[in-house]
Amino acid sequence: MADEPSSLGMALPKPGPTLRVVLVLLAAVSVVSAIVVHWLPGGPKGAELVGYLTFDPTNRAFFLEPWRLLTSGLLTSPEGISHTLFTLLGLYFLGGDLERRWGGGRFVGLLVSSVLVGNLLAFVLAQAFPGVGLLRRTVLFGPEAALIAAAIAWGRENPNAQIRLFFFLPIRGTTFIWITLGFCVLGLVYSQSQPEGVVAPFGGALVGALLGGTPSPLRKAYLRAKLAFLRRKGPVLTVESLLDERGTSEPRATKKGKTPSLRVVYGGLDDDRETKKSPKDKRWLN
Repeated sequence: MADEPSSLGMALPKPGPTLRVVLVLLAAVSVVSAIVVHWLPGGPKGAELVGYLTFDPTNRAFFLEPWRLLTSGLLTSPEGISHTLFTLLGLYFLGGDLERRWGGGRFVGLLVSSVLVGNLLAFVLAQAFPGVGLLRRTVLFGPEAALIAAAIAWGRENPNAQIRLFFFLPIRGTTFIWITLGFCVLGLVYSQSQPEGVVAPFGGALVGALLGGTPSPLRKAYLRAKLAFLRRKGPVLTVESLLDERGTSEPRATKKGKTPSLRVVYGGLDDDRETKKSPKDKRWLN
């Protein structure tokens, strides 16, 4: 599945069931939050209600309201529809291929992890550098970290696929990754236009790089660690370790006096060739 070509162009992809739920949820939260801020109840009270879902990286006691780490990624700017549309279109074109390759569970895990890591990274840097104004914004919200993670993961899954960025600019998947990282850097310059802040997109890029690809770098690291653990737990199995110097099938005793769980059982064609006669149909049987 990981080697199948994929493309993003004029053809509209068909979203999977998980992606449809994500898109509907984001659209619904966007509409409801805009109504609360502007109409019901509107004013300071409406902004206060929506504020309970945002994340404040300067608050050291954020763990008392842990839902903010995730709910902030569901909100979009209530001041206009462009933030919502850009998010929905990006996830629509990128998420369908990822869900098809990975399944819904892994795809949702990517989105959730990117939002959590983005907010936590913003908190760590805000506490480490309290004098930097860019890191001291008290209200962060938006799904840009999830969108960046999906873009990086898609590029890792399709490094050689050609896509049409903005429907007309042909680029490869690897180039798409670098363009995405470039937008993260531009966010440091145009910081006021990003309700997610300047740090969260880099957290999303980190998650996309670690979880993207089949197998992903995180999966490779886990398998290497597991292999190293198994090798330390017991000797490496080789032909010489299974057979003693005399070539017998007697198992060697371990330090605790127990025999190993693996042993060689002799028998078969080569061992019994001298004692058995070949059948009339000229076929050897075990």
